[in-house]
Amino acid sequence: MKTLSGVLGALVVAAVAVLVLVGTDRSEAAATEAPPSAAAVGSSSAAVSLVSPAPHSIEAGPESPVELVLAQPLDPGGFDPSALSVFGRWSGVMTGSVQLSDDGRRIRFEPGESFHAGESVTASLRAGEKLAAGGAMETGFAWNFWIRPQAGSLDMIDRGSRIVLDDGEKHVQPYGAYAGDFNGDGYPDIAIPNEVSADVRVMFNDGKGDYNEFRVLDIPGGSWPSPNEGADFNGDGLTDFVVGNAGNDLVSVFLADGDGWFELGSNIESGQNVRGVCIGDFDQDGWPDVAAVNMSVGPEESRGNVAMLLNNADGTGDLRRASEIASPGQGEKTCATADVNNDGLPDLLVGAYFTDEVLTYLGDGRGNLELGTRVRAGGKPWMIVAGDVNGDGNVDVMSANREGNNVGVLIGDGAGGFADPVEYETGESPLAVDVGDIDGDGDLDVVTSDFEGNSFTVHENAGDGTLVNPRSYAASTNGSCVVIHDRDLDGDLDLTGVDETDDKIFLLENPGG
Repeated sequence: MKTLSGVLGALVVAAVAVLVLVGTDRSEAAATEAPPSAAAVGSSSAAVSLVSPAPHSIEAGPESPVELVLAQPLDPGGFDPSALSVFGRWSGVMTGSVQLSDDGRRIRFEPGESFHAGESVTASLRAGEKLAAGGAMETGFAWNFWIRPQAGSLDMIDRGSRIVLDDGEKHVQPYGAYAGDFNGDGYPDIAIPNEVSADVRVMFNDGKGDYNEFRVLDIPGGSWPSPNEGADFNGDGLTDFVVGNAGNDLVSVFLADGDGWFELGSNIESGQNVRGVCIGDFDQDGWPDVAAVNMSVGPEESRGNVAMLLNNADGTGDLRRASEIASPGQGEKTCATADVNNDGLPDLLVGAYFTDEVLTYLGDGRGNLELGTRVRAGGKPWMIVAGDVNGDGNVDVMSANREGNNVGVLIGDGAGGFADPVEYETGESPLAVDVGDIDGDGDLDVVTSDFEGNSFTVHENAGDGTLVNPRSYAASTNGSCVVIHDRDLDGDLDLTGVDETDDKIFLLENPGG
């Protein structure tokens, strides 16, 4: 079972260390020296002074340990190892050993399995852990880093397309995709919402990076499902996923059953026209929550909102609508979770289509969001994504601007602000954007899905956040979205594209460096 709070192999309490084994035979004490990839971080009430791997970095290997150094030592006798969770976006909940050492000042996690090459990983220490001096941590601390892939190429090999229709079936319109390991074989499967048929097609990896089998998962009450993401909502160590229904106000959570299939967990009302779902532990209780972006369906001058759907934290995976945050923008269509001000608390970025801007909402670690900055997107943002593209340790934002036929790159200052966008030409009508170190050179490249351009465009990162040498790969009709993942587990990043008009996915293989 892939969970830090699952079966514990041993608990050893010594004068300077607490060691808990989770599905592994490791028993060595952690080194007290800071690893070379560590980075000092801004202090929150959790008093975390050093983390490794460094936030937003692309330096960690597939088996890299995760460490935190605390300014306020924890109580070794009261430490709960499940307070630290590590989740790979594609690999899911990571098992391993958790050790408290240095008189309660250092927490070290040794993974028991390998992360997927090129994936984004979130490490999170929940609030409430007992301090040695008495009392408890008021807030937790979370950060994101990337697993560096092997050397790759931006010149992809076309491995053809796969249709997502059953025999005799009509148009279903796939849009959006999440690539998690749903059946536990280690390979990334892919879940694709379909807007017309109001279902999800779960396509299983054959162990060679191909998808030849799929099953249809109905969405009760679903209407135009599209935005989706994965997390372990009920704490059983399996990857679940959430889908927002753009045609109504429902957010649907599907819980994995351990055999490669899902059952509906909660179907919760979020707000009209759900256009984005983003995951983060916004109240830092150790359970993933959902921020749902609700776009008004009225006239352009009307405004939508963000609904905060907090996890009930009882092992059911159920969400509750805790609050609604009004938006000063118009046409809220997309979101991304990131720590934009480097305080260890998850924040939210929202793209407002009608007002051509990106809004920043700062999290307080208690489930609340407060409006921060507003900045031009460079066009009308259909989708945004966050990542450090210039390597300065701060979060940047990339915006797929449909009517501007460009991707806007907004460089972050690490304090919650962003520079005006630098615009790079894409194919016509980009609907989606994602990032990953495709060539394995240590920076995040950018991929846009160009709807009217009938293509997927790979933009090389020159290393400083400048996008150069675009390469275009054809969709059969309309490029709609791309998943950047190591589909065949050979250590480099491949692309899986979706064409919503022809009901197909396209397999682009990285030949390696």
